[in-house]
Amino acid sequence: MSPTTERVGPAPGTWHLDPLHSSLIFVARYLSFGRVQGTFGQARGIVEVAEDPVESTVAVTVETSSVNTGVAARDAHLRSSDFLDSDTYPELHFRSTAVVPNRRKENAFTLHGELTVHGKTNPVSMPAQWVGEAPDLSNPDHIYGHFFSANTQISLSDFGVDDGGPLSWGGRLVGDTVDVVLEVRLQDTDPTGFLREVGHID
Repeated sequence: MSPTTERVGPAPGTWHLDPLHSSLIFVARYLSFGRVQGTFGQARGIVEVAEDPVESTVAVTVETSSVNTGVAARDAHLRSSDFLDSDTYPELHFRSTAVVPNRRKENAFTLHGELTVHGKTNPVSMPAQWVGEAPDLSNPDHIYGHFFSANTQISLSDFGVDDGGPLSWGGRLVGDTVDVVLEVRLQDTDPTGFLREVGHID
């Protein structure tokens, strides 16, 4: 996916999101003044890398019940109908619509797409960059990985996600703007079997 003339990044073909070595991070305002960081631990995704990298496509599904802020009670509240409503909306989805090279930054591009959260779909754009490649640690002869970084911001209100209501001292329980930071590893083999083997999925 590099815009440079000398190709770097994954070779054309199908690449798989490795959830064990990826971080899907969000940072939100909480109680008006604090900031809370969380992750989603369960995700799957396919990247179809094209001969022309700008024709590549991305499709990612994240399980909303896998939200983790490090506090069990808070995570249960986030899963509830007050926020993500994981029983009704068990997944969020991202589907790319365009890859636009960044001519000013090496190995960088903007990934445009559609994000579906809470049953609503909105366009999102995220600056992204290929940052390196390496063989798999446990199976270097048969699995190879590439690493990407990306970030964006979303508004909860655009997706119909509640903010938890007003606070007695002013403001809202959760701020409307959420920062999203992605540190992603793609690999050239389907990780499903290994994820089951280590107990990450059923």
